[in-house]
Amino acid sequence: MLHPNIPNQIQGGCHDTVSMHCTDNVDIAIDCYKKLQERLTSVNEWHTFSDKIKAEFALFDGKTQQPTSVVKKGNLIRIEVPGIGNPSGGGYDWTKIVAIQTGEAEQGAPFLLLSVRPCPAPKCTDGTVAHFYNGEASSTFIVRRVGTCIYAEVHGRNEIENTSTVPVMDTIRNKAVAIGSKLGIGNLNWLGFTQALLEPFKN
Repeated sequence: MLHPNIPNQIQGGCHDTVSMHCTDNVDIAIDCYKKLQERLTSVNEWHTFSDKIKAEFALFDGKTQQPTSVVKKGNLIRIEVPGIGNPSGGGYDWTKIVAIQTGEAEQGAPFLLLSVRPCPAPKCTDGTVAHFYNGEASSTFIVRRVGTCIYAEVHGRNEIENTSTVPVMDTIRNKAVAIGSKLGIGNLNWLGFTQALLEPFKN
């Protein structure tokens, strides 16, 4: 059976955030899972799913650097974290979609995975990563169905403050945001996010 490819944890911080909802039967779960996939790939709408999600997300084509609604490898996600913006990112944090993986229903546990890593802002000429974590960090988003239950997950790996190779103003800001995120008081509330993905199916 094919399993989601979550990056290995090597150094820095990590987290595994999982929310689950079980339905009355497999047919209902299959229908819910289809809709759950649509919610995960609606990146531009993530911040509307719950008031617990304070950050705003916007999807950009990795080649044209224009706004898009199509999730594909190489595309960029712009994150607007409330408070002090990222100087090197034009006020935003940026990640790139580095992997998309699916597990088919015939295998008994279908899933959809999106994995992103911090990256430079569009048109950046010096390669400076515009994010509060450095370029080795990753966030892996997974939705899946197992029997009559559906799951929404976020797995953070190798989360190291982006403070060693960035300008001074970035260093101060990134450290503050990264510490808040590690303590669970940051604006990227991943538990709120996974719960929000499943919320429509609990009624």
